[in-house]
Formats: sequence, C-alpha cells, structure tokens
Amino acid sequence: MRSLLSMIAIESKKLSRSYVVWGMLALYLFICAIRVGEGDWSTYLGNVLFMFASVLGLVGYAALTSWTYGREYNDRTFKDLLALPVSRGKIVAGKAIASLAWCLLLTGTAFAFSLLIGMLAGISGLTGELIIYYSLRLLIIAIIQMLLCGPVILLASLSRGYLVPIAYAFTTLIVALIVGATPLGHYMPWVIPSLQYAGSEEALLPLSLGSYLIPVLTGLAGFVATWAWWRWADHK
Repeated sequence: MRSLLSMIAIESKKLSRSYVVWGMLALYLFICAIRVGEGDWSTYLGNVLFMFASVLGLVGYAALTSWTYGREYNDRTFKDLLALPVSRGKIVAGKAIASLAWCLLLTGTAFAFSLLIGMLAGISGLTGELIIYYSLRLLIIAIIQMLLCGPVILLASLSRGYLVPIAYAFTTLIVALIVGATPLGHYMPWVIPSLQYAGSEEALLPLSLGSYLIPVLTGLAGFVATWAWWRWADHK
C-alpha cells in the first residue's frame, strides 16, 4: 500500500508541473466564462454540464490520461520507470488514480469558477439546492467519462505515445455526435454521458442499469488490458 501511495504522489507531482494540466484548466475556465449570461442559472449551468458531457469530458479527460502514460515513452523514461522497485501493476494503478483524480479536480474547479463568474455577472436566483443538484449531475457525468478513459490509457500504452489515444478520443466524439440521436446510441459507451445529461433533468439516474454497465465494462476492460500489457508485454 505504501508503494502505491508513493506512486500516486509521484504521478500527481508530475501532473502538477505539466503544461497539459494547466492548459486544460485554462481551457475549461475559458469555456465556462464564455457561456455566462446565457439565461438563468439553470440554463447556464446546464450548458456547462453539456460541455463536460461531450467535448470537455471525452477529449479533455483523454488528453490528460493519455499524457500520463504516453509521456514516459516520448521522454524516454519508460525503462527507468520499470527499473523502480515497484510492481508494474502499482505503476499502472498509480498513474490511473492520479490522472483521474486530476480530471475530477479540474472539473470541480471549473464548476466552482462557473458559480463565481455567474454571480459576478449578476445572474440572480442561485440557491444551495440548485448548487447541490447540478454538482451531483456533473459528478455522475464525470464518473462516466472517467470510466471511458480505460481504452484511452490502453491505446497510449500500445502506441507508446499520446497522439493515437487523442485521435481515438476525437473519433469517439464524432461517433457520439452521429449516432447519439439514433436507437443505437443507447448501446454506444461514448453516447452514455450525453444521454445521462439529457435525462438527468427528471432524475439523477435516468438510464437503465444496462446503460450504466456499458461504460463500467468498457472502463474495466481498458484498465485490465493496460495492466496486462504492462505486466506481461515484451517491452523493448
């Protein structure tokens, strides 16, 4: 457990010094800022949530998690990492936990910034119930998006970089936009966040159990396959 915590701390420190994290945060804050003034609080926060249910989640989370794994190859530090007296499974787990924690932290920061800039813009009617309601909706969307990062980190490991997984993320975004309005969309993992966003106006968990199992299984498959790749692949 101590070695796993050490790996999480090391990866978190790497991320805190990365231009990717701070560039992502700047992008999140900018997008939240330009959406201010669009109606009342429900409209404004709904637009913020929609961005996280689509491009900010699918592409933003993918960029951060793929960089966490892919940079080891680009910076030629991969073999040095494997030489550490830590199991490869803990290395994979430490990277995953740290990167997903930062995704959640950036999302929470962006939401808090949205509340602040909305109040500065003079939008009236903000209540504690409204904050809790939209923060819970955003949390559920963020969890689904983080699960979908499983295939992303697998591609980052297989391709030994972060260009392929980012291209994959843009591809999934396009697929989600095309099939999202069709009956097939309920079975596509990348459409589930948008369906969750659209349906959560009536209930926090509006989808069927099968719809939630799809991203869970997708994420688990990606994470387990990544662990297997790092554990048994012939790294040269």
